[in-house]
Amino acid sequence: MNPVIITIQETIHELFWVDFTPEITPTPKPELGEYCFQVFSLAKILRKNPNEIAQIIAEKLREESSLFTGTNTVGGYVNFSLSDGLWMNIFREIRTTPEEKKNETILVDYFAANIGKPLHIGHICTATIGQSILNVYAFLGYTTIGDSHLWDWGGIFGKLITGFQKYGSEEKLDADPIAHLLDIYVKISADIKTDESVAEACRNTFQKLSSWDSEMIAFWKKFTQHTLDEAEKVIAFLNVHPDYSIGESFYEGLPLPKLGDQPDLVYDMKSVVEELIEKQIATQNEDGSVGIVFPEETKIPSCILAKKDGTHGYLASDLACIKYRTTNGWNPEKIIYCTDVRQELHFRQLFWTAEHAWADLLAGKELIHVMNGFISLKEGAMSTREWRFIELKNLIEESFSRTEKILTEKNIHLSEENKKAIAMGAIQYSYLSVDRERDIIFDWDKALSFEGNSGPYIQYAYVRAKKLADEARKRGIFPEEKNLREANLVVHDRLLIRMLAQFQEKVMLTAKTQKPHHLAVFLYELAVTLNAFYVHTPKILEEKNPEVRDFRLALIEKTGEMLQVGFGLLAIDMPSEM
Repeated sequence: MNPVIITIQETIHELFWVDFTPEITPTPKPELGEYCFQVFSLAKILRKNPNEIAQIIAEKLREESSLFTGTNTVGGYVNFSLSDGLWMNIFREIRTTPEEKKNETILVDYFAANIGKPLHIGHICTATIGQSILNVYAFLGYTTIGDSHLWDWGGIFGKLITGFQKYGSEEKLDADPIAHLLDIYVKISADIKTDESVAEACRNTFQKLSSWDSEMIAFWKKFTQHTLDEAEKVIAFLNVHPDYSIGESFYEGLPLPKLGDQPDLVYDMKSVVEELIEKQIATQNEDGSVGIVFPEETKIPSCILAKKDGTHGYLASDLACIKYRTTNGWNPEKIIYCTDVRQELHFRQLFWTAEHAWADLLAGKELIHVMNGFISLKEGAMSTREWRFIELKNLIEESFSRTEKILTEKNIHLSEENKKAIAMGAIQYSYLSVDRERDIIFDWDKALSFEGNSGPYIQYAYVRAKKLADEARKRGIFPEEKNLREANLVVHDRLLIRMLAQFQEKVMLTAKTQKPHHLAVFLYELAVTLNAFYVHTPKILEEKNPEVRDFRLALIEKTGEMLQVGFGLLAIDMPSEM
């Protein structure tokens, strides 16, 4: 716990013989001090005047001159500042290294590509949010598993296979698989609208695949593998790397070739549906379909688990998925689903059903739906087909192009790796810095700005800090942190330490809420504080007082390190120069 809080707790206990943990916050006015806490709730316990209690506490804290300075009271609040020695101790305790390993596992279900379709701008939402959540939990010491729930089953394969047999080209498939498969899908869909026999052929093709026809399975594997390979190329730019891409087909229990090294399936959709009927959670209807009617007080509408022809919907798939993840050895304490807000009802139905079907299995575990709003461009679509959507690949290419133009105008020459870091950082930070539940209109000018709340602004702050630390080392004047001696601090030294000391809190808040914008906004505020620090403490390398110089160099290096680690948790790279 914070040494300041501990000292105040002990002081209050010594004075009043009660256990009371104050909520310490920055003062509303700098002239009052650096921090404050209110005693109204303590006064209620003691049945005394808050002003009197505040004065008694303040008087006692004044005796702790090695810790506190400028202690005063205003209207039931105790205000105080910290001594230089305490600020130095706080600085020494600041860490940016991962926590020790915990014996707990977090699983994040995110991204989810569709076979034969290009990734679109919406995929940046679930991909970046999911990867950030995984990174943060791993940093906090948890074992993490990322599973991209691949949509690799259903009638679309009847259309793709039939369409490929009619319009397909192996050469085109190898050259640009997703563009070719999408072109085939559009053409066969148009044929279906005008010719019922084509629709019948597609249904027959999917039936053959469902009956494990070897030729159809070969098509399934080829199209699925191509989609996975192409998706991985695109999301690699976002530093998104799921551990698994287990498809919906896996939970059908069909003898399809596994595309990963996941544990074998024991409970498929059919067995899960039968279990729910046996437990009287689901009901078999007269037409052979299976549904769930939720209690009236839940206000959840009824839904279908299995159609009358025996095929299953998303709910049965996700239920089988929950049972798989909790019985295959992974045993996660939390299963976090990253999808857009349109699936809110689906997850209410899913969680209620799972928690009532497997209360013992899920005891002590959490099922969490992390919803996100929608993202669009204010310029409108960048590419269109029959459906209007913005391809993620095109968004990335546009970011590279705009970054190159800005750097050329500024006469800045960077390596391709550094250009990529800036281009991708602009996209990712622009999205992650906003509460995930909000809809976002992506603004290129704001995202790629080197000023204000943007990825490049924070990256530049990091590069500047790194450059200064590197220059100090070249001159042989950079001390080890353990050898730092106490320095006389000015207000901007303290402000920067105070920001650094919030890092762990912001990381934990990000994990608790599954909202990366808490960390992203903190990193921007840290960069702003660092830039103000430069203004008010200029010419650090020429500082005559070695204790002050060494401390400020260590402070700058720690800030740069924190910016880099923080961006890494958001799956954003830092450039080495700008």
